[in-house]
Amino acid sequence: MLAAHLAAVNGRDLDRLMAFYADDAVLEFPASPRLLGKAKIRRAFASFFDNWDETSTYDAVVISGNTAAVEGIVTGRHRTLHLRIPGRIETGSRVYHHGFAMFVEVAGGKIISQRVYFDARDLVKQLLGD
Repeated sequence: MLAAHLAAVNGRDLDRLMAFYADDAVLEFPASPRLLGKAKIRRAFASFFDNWDETSTYDAVVISGNTAAVEGIVTGRHRTLHLRIPGRIETGSRVYHHGFAMFVEVAGGKIISQRVYFDARDLVKQLLGD
C-alpha cells in the first residue's frame, strides 16, 4: 500500500491518491493546519500539486500492527510564490532537498492518519538562499 501511495504522490495522480484515504482521515504537515476529512485532504493535495514539483523516496519503512513509520528524502522545486514572500523567490529558481519522517495509520484498508515531520525552517532557508 505504501509503495502504491508513494507512486500516486510522485505521479501527481489525485484520484488514485485519494482512494487510499478514509472519509474521516487526518493529515498533518509541519507549519500547516491539521486537515480532517477526505475533502480537505483532497484540496490540500490539489494545491500542493499546483505549487510544488517534488519527488519523494522512502529509505526505511517499519510496520508494526496498523502503523507504518517511514523515513525518506524529498527533492523538489517550487512552482509559485507559495510562501507568499513577493519579490523574494523567483518561481522555480531553487531546488530543495530534505529528509522527512512519516507515520501512517491504517484501518479497514484505508489511511486514517498520516503525520509528516520535516524541518520547515530548513526548507524555507533553501528556498530563500543564504
